This record gives sequence, structure tokens and C-alpha cells, in this order.
Amino acid sequence: MEHQFSDVGGRRHRPQLNSHQLQTLGPDTHLDSPPATGDDTGGAALISNSESSLSRGIKALALAALLAMLFVGGRPTWKYLHSYESTDDAQIDGHIVPIASRIEGTIAHVYVEETQTVKSGQLLATIDPRDEQVAVENARANLSLAQAQADSARADYQAALDKIRQSEATLAKAKRDADRYTALLNQEVIARDDYEERIRLADVDAAAADSDRAAARSAQKVIASREASAQAAQAVLDQAALNLSYTKLVAPFGGIIGKKTVEVGQRVQPGEQLMAIVGLDDIWVTANFKETQVRRMHAGEHATIHVDELSRDFEGYVEGVAGATGEMYSLLPPENATGNYVKVVQRLPIRLRFNRGQDLDHALRPGLSVEPKVWLR
Repeated sequence: MEHQFSDVGGRRHRPQLNSHQLQTLGPDTHLDSPPATGDDTGGAALISNSESSLSRGIKALALAALLAMLFVGGRPTWKYLHSYESTDDAQIDGHIVPIASRIEGTIAHVYVEETQTVKSGQLLATIDPRDEQVAVENARANLSLAQAQADSARADYQAALDKIRQSEATLAKAKRDADRYTALLNQEVIARDDYEERIRLADVDAAAADSDRAAARSAQKVIASREASAQAAQAVLDQAALNLSYTKLVAPFGGIIGKKTVEVGQRVQPGEQLMAIVGLDDIWVTANFKETQVRRMHAGEHATIHVDELSRDFEGYVEGVAGATGEMYSLLPPENATGNYVKVVQRLPIRLRFNRGQDLDHALRPGLSVEPKVWLR
């Protein structure tokens, strides 16, 4: 519907419309605007299409640039993420040696306290040595007695050898006399009674020589028995001396005292743990990697070890791979041949060693949590 505007006094006036005409025009009709011509409508559409095309082109260029950036930056990122394997199931390990008594006794002195740093060979505690000193003296006396008995047996054997030589000399003379008397008897120079007496004496001397030889063999066996007794006495003395040395408990290596339970006057038994020493000079990392992470992992590969407690990275390397998974070393290893089977990814302990010269102040302690990264070749 077209609306006519009249000029009154040089101004355009909107005509008055009735209610039926207002309903026909609708709410979106602008009564104050002049009607648009055909040329104005075509120009607006052209401008709108141009703006739409430009917007689509800008969006396409932005998307292409974004894809290029993702390709250029994503490839190095992908390569970096696949150049290492890491885990948070790792901790520092070291030598923790329990100090136990090797003999029964009463603690006489304790020279160390909890968390104290000790050196190799340092005296830690002593057990009352008087019982062991008495045992040493007794063993020494028994050894002297056994040695004296062995010396006596050797002297008896020597005497038996001398008696053998004497009896053999007597026997040789008796045999010569018997031969001479036999010749005289054949010549009928002597009586048969004298001949038989000489033969009897020769037989007696032969029996005496055999008896002396048997006595010498017996004396030789006594020597062996006495020497064995002396060796046993020497062993008892050596054991007593060892027990006496065990009254002094010394540090097997340098470290820090921990888990100390011993006190002066305490009665201890063999094998009873009194304290422990934590070594700090030889430490390593046990990292439990998943079995799917160790495919490309080999000994000697470089590792970066982040220590949570120090918030610091240390350099290291892979020292070795365990011979079995951690579960195989457990108290109850799995038995997959029985019952229902559920596959679980296993973890394989990997030992990582720190490079030297990074822990001069011994800040690394066994048990600390670490997060290692092993850089794959």
C-alpha cells in the first residue's frame, strides 16, 4: 500500500489513517520514512553480500593460519612428549643396615644418639666384656694343657722309637747266636738243650721287638689325638677372642643413626637389633615404570630426576632393569593359572643412579619421593 505525503507550507505531512489502514500496515511499518525506491534496495543487498563474503574469507584465512600453527608447533610437541618416559611411582633407596648384637650380654655404654652422623669404624656401644674375658682366659689355659699333652705324646713316641731300635739290636744278636748254635749242633759240639735255649731266647727277642713296634704305632696315634685336642682348644680360644671383640659395636660404614632402641643396662640377645645406620654415600632411585613404558628403555640412558622435597632436578642415568616385576617379589606372588584372570598392567623396577658431584651436602635421603624422566634414544 502506498501512502501519499502532502506538502503544506513547504513541509511534508503524513496523512491521517483510519484504524483499518493501520491494521493492514502492521507494527513494523515506518510511517515517517519515505518509501524506498528500486535502486536503493539493490545497492543495500550488494553491500550485504560483499560484507558476508569478506567475513567468510577472513574466517577461512584464520582457520588456515590456526591449522598451520598447530602443525608447526604440534609436531615438535608430539616428538618431545614421545622422547621420554616418566613416572611418579619412584623413591630414593640406599643402604640401611641394622646393628645387632652377636653375643648375649649387658650393655655397658652407648656412645651415639638418634640422627647422629657417624664414621666408618666409629664405636657405637659396648657390652660388658668381663664374661668374655674370663672365657678367653679359660680357653687359653685349656690350650696350654692340650699343647703340653701333645708334647708329652710326641716324647712318648720318640721313646718308643728308641726302644724299637734297642729291641731290634737285641733281636739281631739273638739271631746270630741261633745261627752259630745251629752250626755247632750240626757239628755235635754242643748239647741240644743249649741249642734250644738259644732258639727260645731269639724268639723272645723277636716278640719283644714286635711289641715295641706296636707301642710306637700306638704312641703315634696318641700324638694325632693330642694335636687334634690342641687344635680344638685353639679354636675355642679363637672363638672366645671373637666374642670378646663382639662386645664392641662399631659402625660398618659412615651414615646416620636411626631406629635406636638400645640403652645402658639393657640385656641383649644374639641377633637383637639395637639401631640402624643409613648410608648416604651410595644412594640410587628405584623407579617402578609400567611394562609398556620400558620397551625402548636401556641401561646407560640419560635421566632427569626431580626431587619433591628439594624442588630440584638432578641428572642421572639408567643403571639396570630388574629381573622380574615387583609383584613377583611380593610375599604372595600371583598365580594366574587358577581362578578368574584379570589383566593388570605390571610395573618393572628400574634402578637409576645419580651422577657424581651433585649431592655433596648429602641432602638426598632414602625414602624421598622423586619423579624421574628417562630420555629415550
